[in-house]
Amino acid sequence: MKKGKLKSIVKSARKEVKADIKLGLVKELKEITSKLGQESKKLSKQIEKGSEKLAKAIAKEIKIDKSALQQSAGKEVVPQPVQTETTKSPTMTKEKPLKKETGQA
Repeated sequence: MKKGKLKSIVKSARKEVKADIKLGLVKELKEITSKLGQESKKLSKQIEKGSEKLAKAIAKEIKIDKSALQQSAGKEVVPQPVQTETTKSPTMTKEKPLKKETGQA
């Protein structure tokens, strides 16, 4: 795998970790403030900003396993075709006209 591609994968993994940390922090802090009855727009904004800064600092310190990323990126995901039953709708089928039966044999 090329070095540039590996850096890109590591960078995207770090962004995902940062987003997960931020969402967790925001959820927990907002839950705590709602229990205490201190909900406000200003407080919510401060929680968002503070959580983003803290998540960024934590994400910098996290070591990402490059070998695991290489293995997962090396495997190509091939989507499997979905098996569905195909039924013809009555409007889409051409029906043969009924033969007129005559009394003559």
